[in-house]
Amino acid sequence: MQKAKILIVDDNPNNRLAIRTILKGIDAELHEVDNGFDALSMTLEFDYALILLDIQMPEMDGYEVCEQLRADAQTRDVPVIFLTAAFKENTDKMRGYSAGATDYLTKPIDDHILKAKVHVFLRIYQQHQQLQENNAALQLAASVFESQQGMIITDAENKILRVNKAFSEITLYDAEDVIGQNPSILKSGRQDEDFYRTMWCCIQKTGFWSGELWNRRKNGEVYPEWLNVTSVKINGVLSHYIGTMSDITEHKTAEAEIHKLAFYDPLTGLPNRRLLAERLQHGIERSVRDGELMALLMLDLDHFKPVNDSLGHLAGDQLLQQVAKRLLNRLRNSDMTARLGGDEFTVLLENITHIDNAAEIAQEIINSLMEPFYLNIENKMEHKEVHIGVSIGISVFDQHDKTKNKIITPQLLMDNADIALYKAKDNGRNCFAYFSEELTLAARRHIELESILRGILDRNELLVNYQPLVDIKTDTIIGAEALIRGFPIIPGFATPWHFIKFAEETGFIIAIGEWILLETCRQGKHWIDAGFPALKLAVNVSPHQFSHSDMVHSVTKVLAKTQFPAQFLELELTETGLMENHEKTRTTLDNLRQLGVSISIDDFGTGYSSLAYLKYFPISTLKIDKSFIDDIPEKEDDMTIAETIISMGHTLGFKVLAEGVETLEQLEFLREKGCDEYQGYFKSKPLPVDKFELLLKA
Repeated sequence: MQKAKILIVDDNPNNRLAIRTILKGIDAELHEVDNGFDALSMTLEFDYALILLDIQMPEMDGYEVCEQLRADAQTRDVPVIFLTAAFKENTDKMRGYSAGATDYLTKPIDDHILKAKVHVFLRIYQQHQQLQENNAALQLAASVFESQQGMIITDAENKILRVNKAFSEITLYDAEDVIGQNPSILKSGRQDEDFYRTMWCCIQKTGFWSGELWNRRKNGEVYPEWLNVTSVKINGVLSHYIGTMSDITEHKTAEAEIHKLAFYDPLTGLPNRRLLAERLQHGIERSVRDGELMALLMLDLDHFKPVNDSLGHLAGDQLLQQVAKRLLNRLRNSDMTARLGGDEFTVLLENITHIDNAAEIAQEIINSLMEPFYLNIENKMEHKEVHIGVSIGISVFDQHDKTKNKIITPQLLMDNADIALYKAKDNGRNCFAYFSEELTLAARRHIELESILRGILDRNELLVNYQPLVDIKTDTIIGAEALIRGFPIIPGFATPWHFIKFAEETGFIIAIGEWILLETCRQGKHWIDAGFPALKLAVNVSPHQFSHSDMVHSVTKVLAKTQFPAQFLELELTETGLMENHEKTRTTLDNLRQLGVSISIDDFGTGYSSLAYLKYFPISTLKIDKSFIDDIPEKEDDMTIAETIISMGHTLGFKVLAEGVETLEQLEFLREKGCDEYQGYFKSKPLPVDKFELLLKA
């Protein structure tokens, strides 16, 4: 038998290369062309087992190519799988099937599904080739009767005359069991009388029928088979029927595997987003028809990333599998749990009696996932105990509520649950929140503010102000903290804190952080060139920027571009940003210190770190949070805390700076306790460049 050939038709060479890479090792010759005209020429020259055909091509698109293939007797039966973009899937399918498509794959192409489908079509092609060869051989000589295909010969009255060994192997009937019987003894009951009536009508009209049906073995097992029936005429008179059959159980198994890959998450075995959308649509239709309540819970695991980063992806996968198992154990059989990807899960609750039922189940899930998980760590004998939480957003569909005038879609319910999820996160995590119209309006405002922020960045409307850092002993300005200012007054951005918080939520903080670092270093180099004393310039780094960007690369690039001396640059981190993923943080800080950059801890005392633990990081300065300075000397507790931080900081080799100093009494207390530096309105508020330069000259 000739080696099967597959033709890849796509005008994009990258797509062709990707397909060839996926199919590497497939037992078939791979041919490729970049246009429809060459594809048609190739099909006339070669017999292809399968054609992978892109739809969108210049000059001749996939539809026209397929139509011409189907119009030619030589190529009309060649299977064609259309390759289409996911967002055009339904539209392309309707037109494609009309043009003669056999199947569809959506881009980006899933490796496993493509391989599985190609294997199936290659098997079908091989079976088809075998069937063709067997049929030809039957007409030429009886020697081919004992082929690997099951074979049955009946007389004109449909009484079985002869069967071969393969028939017995497939059906488990010996020849003596069936000779003289009607082939209907194999019927499984899966096909109705109309099916057989249509089949025999085709045989009588054309002399041939080919198709799939389900038969029953002697032991009662039902199995799928591919059957070809040919009528034989001698001198124009019907004399026999010849049937050849193949057990296609393996084919059906492959189809089931394709379905599993398409609709289920391979890690957890849970339904995926695609199957969830179908179930949601069914649930909406049922709720409208029967007047039932339905709720969608959107789950996002809290503290999953630190586990995944610190213990490794295999441990993270174990955790996700255990979460899936715990969810399934807590829910009814009628409920559906799906994994959307990453650490996001959904729970679909159909036919609930009251809206509060969703909250009760959400709380049960929260309580369940708060219990410890035990993970097997690679190369270690013990189990690692980890703790996580979960935030849950709830979207409820009730045909009688205010949304009944809207077109309810699965995507709308998922969007609503997602909005509610972020509300739960804002409420402190490890809790649930319902979707509401107010949340919808808030989400729209969020999008509007995001657009405004993008415009501010594009127009370069941000400014950097500088607040002096002062040596307490000499009252000399030794540096400045760069603070973002100058953005337009916008409702929602009332203060710099609101602005920064929103930038962190939207991810813009990375671009803003890189901009302020560049601007500060550029200004610092300008002051040096202008003859000002060299100043230590401190730049805040948000936890989001520190964990989601390559800080070492960014700082190296900025220092090289501005030529600002690294020893005068200080990066300020919060305790929260410092304590996440200790090993990665330590490595990053060590690399920054090797560049010559110093590190300080901002707002110290408000997080959950300890002074003893901080000694393991290459830190130079602790900045006492303003909240401990505000009520000095009125509150003795704050005075004690400030004194303790100063003393222990010095013991560990850190310099200590006090933030928010506004009175002489505060300054005198700090000087008495040995604090090294301070900043605050007592010396100066944050100033634009020109006013800060005047302060330096004063």
